[in-house]
Amino acid sequence: MTERGKLLTRDFLVLNFIIFLTYCNIAVFFQLHEYLLHIIHTSQEEAGFLIGVFALTALIIRPFISPFLRPENARKWILTGAVGVGIALLFYHLGRGFAGMAAIRIIHGTFYVIMATAVMARMVACIPKNRSAEAFGIISVITLLPYAVLPPLINPLITWFGGFLPVLDITALLMIPILPLLALIRPVEEGGGKQSGRLAVTELKENLKNRRIVGLLIISLFVFTAFTPVFYFLKGYARSIGIRNAGWFFTISTAVEILVRLIGGKFMDRGDKPRILLFALILLLTGYLILAHTSSHLLFYALALLFGLAWGIALPILNGLVFDYSSPRLRPLNANLGLEMFQGGFFLGPFLGGIFLATGSYRTLYYVCGGLIIVALAMLPLLTSPKNVREETI
Repeated sequence: MTERGKLLTRDFLVLNFIIFLTYCNIAVFFQLHEYLLHIIHTSQEEAGFLIGVFALTALIIRPFISPFLRPENARKWILTGAVGVGIALLFYHLGRGFAGMAAIRIIHGTFYVIMATAVMARMVACIPKNRSAEAFGIISVITLLPYAVLPPLINPLITWFGGFLPVLDITALLMIPILPLLALIRPVEEGGGKQSGRLAVTELKENLKNRRIVGLLIISLFVFTAFTPVFYFLKGYARSIGIRNAGWFFTISTAVEILVRLIGGKFMDRGDKPRILLFALILLLTGYLILAHTSSHLLFYALALLFGLAWGIALPILNGLVFDYSSPRLRPLNANLGLEMFQGGFFLGPFLGGIFLATGSYRTLYYVCGGLIIVALAMLPLLTSPKNVREETI
């Protein structure tokens, strides 16, 4: 595909709609922490584990399936994952104890990672060269929409439908439209391009020796680990400082993220991406340090603007750099390894957050998040191009 190839193709748009439906069944768990504590009556540590085990499952499974899920076979695995996710959401009615809920979360995570990995494997085949930040900016906007819409609606939905579990039942129905949408995605023939065919072991080894890819993946892990304590534990923190509906924090921050990514995607591709990432990480560090000391409504919602700007820049830049630093054959694998870091953060953040809240305070938790960003900043030198080494994107 040429550098100025068309981005908004039918395949790209259909896959993004599937991504939107997929992320709806993550955003709907905004109140899972409250449900586990007050309905299932788990401890803080157990609640943190149950929230995070979904991501832990994906974290374990994704590296094993990523080399085998390619643009050529992605459609059948998207179908498998969608059906499994829909059924798993219905099974939450059976999770009345810690063990039962853990089993359901593992089953749900298994089918989710199959679907998400297959979608990303097919998606990278739709992205033109040198439009990576723009493409991942659009993709990340689609993933953000559920987080913008659902959190403030969860309470009304629970009231209207009689509980958290009926809301999950309705979410399961969102998997149904994926089935006919798959027919609109063009099949990719085996051996039909640079990204086709199974990866050789030597290619996998060389990929692991690419310090820029490894550095980006580790930075992504720290950024996502720092993100999740805001998403999952902000409601309790907001209540402790007298703010009733923390969901509006995510509506504001997500609206800013969407604007940044829609308006700034093309400019990010034209700019110095590592320097832009540096700016975003500094914003995040500032935000976490202020959040640890927030006590007013005005400052709380002002931080939503700051975090929205920082997240709006950091995430597409990280994904865009992974794409840019990868050879065409390794882009599906590395894009999914980027999602692996996303899942790693969604496990480590809630798991460690539950531990810190059981032994410390929200202030301590958000100090730790700031510390993670400091480590990410310290790793930015890894992104400099090694001397006498050709670009991986050739």
